[in-house]
Amino acid sequence: MLRYALPFPVLPGHSDAQVKEMAEYFRAHPDEFKKSREAQGVTLERVYLMKTPMGAFVIAYAEASKSATDVVKGYMESSLDIDRRFIEFIGRVHGFTPEAAAGMPPPETIGAWTDPAVTTRKKGLAFVAPGIPGKEDDGRALVKEAFVAKHDEMTASRRALKQNVEVVTLVQSPMGPVVAVYVEGDDPVKGNAGFAASQSTFDRWFKDELKKVIPPAVDFDKPLPPIEEIFDSVGLLAAV
Repeated sequence: MLRYALPFPVLPGHSDAQVKEMAEYFRAHPDEFKKSREAQGVTLERVYLMKTPMGAFVIAYAEASKSATDVVKGYMESSLDIDRRFIEFIGRVHGFTPEAAAGMPPPETIGAWTDPAVTTRKKGLAFVAPGIPGKEDDGRALVKEAFVAKHDEMTASRRALKQNVEVVTLVQSPMGPVVAVYVEGDDPVKGNAGFAASQSTFDRWFKDELKKVIPPAVDFDKPLPPIEEIFDSVGLLAAV
């Protein structure tokens, strides 16, 4: 299974209601949604709206048997009405057209940590942050060190925060490198606040290293701003 968090900037002039339009359509057409996602191997889809100094972003987290590039290609080539609506929507609201997609490097999930002791789905949260151009390799190395070399320390840190999933995806966008992060746990908002306040050895090291690859305007010693969940396929598919 592949995991990725994909950031979609909201084009200027679109209201929150317009941004949530497709999520409302998905909820109103659960059978069509299930058919669409099963055809592309998507087993989980959660979507969040975040307001940032760079503008509003929608962050979509997905788990699937196919890469993000292949899943999007599948939607673009689909004959299903719901997929055609989706492609029209992300072009109109996010500027993500087939032409734009063809000119972009594929998104890269540079780290995915899960707690094997947790076997149930919990609440999710996703956010986006700009990267520093030219620091992509340093970011990859940092995530690898945290998720792999320091795996036991990472696990202890996230268990203390009651979090069980953390996924980091790097996307090269027209505005430069963008990092999208998905976390899951008992209460991700509370967990993020705990991480911001933490001075444990691992958390302090991780936050200090992040300063080298993320612009100083992003302060990981402060909690995230409010982020709204606008779609969760878990509840939707359970109702089908």
